[in-house]
Amino acid sequence: MLKSALERDQMARPFEQVIREFGEMVKSDPSLFDQLRTTPDKESFIDLYIRLAAERGCNFTRDDLLIVVQEQKQGSNWVIPKPVLRLIADRF
Repeated sequence: MLKSALERDQMARPFEQVIREFGEMVKSDPSLFDQLRTTPDKESFIDLYIRLAAERGCNFTRDDLLIVVQEQKQGSNWVIPKPVLRLIADRF
């Protein structure tokens, strides 16, 4: 039953998987992490995050990212890895 619920959610919200994949890339690539760390504010972070993701074939919208961040801040959906989430928390 849990497996079918996860599959249903992935079909309804495919952007979560793409955001998760890019988060893992950021977590494992110090140069990506450092680029994001240098952003001074929320808007520049969002813009850079989406651009870097798109350059690596991970396409999602600003709204998709904001949905994931908001849910994760509420503790209801863990999509973004914790080291990346710390970067977000400093700016949001």
